[in-house]
Amino acid sequence: ALPIFKVDEDALVKRIIGRFTCARCGAGYHDQFKLPKTALHEDEPLKCDHCGSTDFKRRPDDNEETVRTRMAEYRGKTAPILPLYEARDIVVRIDGMADIDDVTAQIEQVLGL
Repeated sequence: ALPIFKVDEDALVKRIIGRFTCARCGAGYHDQFKLPKTALHEDEPLKCDHCGSTDFKRRPDDNEETVRTRMAEYRGKTAPILPLYEARDIVVRIDGMADIDDVTAQIEQVLGL
């Protein structure tokens, strides 16, 4: 089966452009949804919750223009062929806006895990 994620584009943009990682250990964070614990203390620099590093990085393509361009490409090139796959009953739609545990369970079900 071909999993297709249903998402709200504006929410997807917000999720992608807010993410960043620890440059040392790779732990993932987000500007709105998951800041390091030191963010609670305005007078302290951000420190990774896992390794204590203060060095963080963002992917250069995690910006609004790139994400919106990718979505336009999807709508223009991929979305139009989906009815062909749906007619063959090989598309499974996954609610990408659901809770992460629910999304994971849906993916595992499609993959037969």
